[in-house]
Amino acid sequence: MDIPNWAKKHLTNESAQRIEQAIKEAETKTSGEIVPVIVRRSSTIGHVPLILMSLFVAIYMLVDGPGWQYENLGAHWAWYFVDTAALLALSTLVARIPLFQRILTSRDDQLAQVDMRAELEYYGSNISHTKDATGMLLYVSLMEHRAIVLADHSIDERVDSEVWEEVCDLLVQGMKKGDIERGFVAAIERCGEILAAEFPIDPGDTNELYDTLTIKE
Repeated sequence: MDIPNWAKKHLTNESAQRIEQAIKEAETKTSGEIVPVIVRRSSTIGHVPLILMSLFVAIYMLVDGPGWQYENLGAHWAWYFVDTAALLALSTLVARIPLFQRILTSRDDQLAQVDMRAELEYYGSNISHTKDATGMLLYVSLMEHRAIVLADHSIDERVDSEVWEEVCDLLVQGMKKGDIERGFVAAIERCGEILAAEFPIDPGDTNELYDTLTIKE
């Protein structure tokens, strides 16, 4: 599997293979189809550098950075451009850190955008096209530390939506502990148990969706 550079601190090829093996094993007990997707973030973050720039400028003025420059380095009009470029570069670098992206994006925006992106991935992955409507998505958004489970209507009719909270908790715990693999494997195994009770494997069952982990920006 070609793992993006940003994801390599969370996953290796070996851990991705173990997640995919967990899918194969879970689907030996059920006609359900489990599709795991992990994304770097769901929320837009264009506002983060702007907020950070404003904050750094305010701090710089509060500690009298221009006065220190004048006393120690002398007065020159070029300092305005140097200071602006330095603060802009600092804001851009800090804005890449997921912690600041999360802090500077409102919780309501995060919830709404994670839900929206999860739905896009659900329909984009053809999960809703299985023969018996037994496909389901395990969606993880790293920056927001959020997980979503979306199941097709046949599953929704038989499984209470509250049951999936346990699965989401397993995924979120994996993120927060820095062990994405363990979170996904535990969640997939639990999904296999839940689905096997309602949708046991049929003798002529065919695998309709790929048993692969999808990684997206």
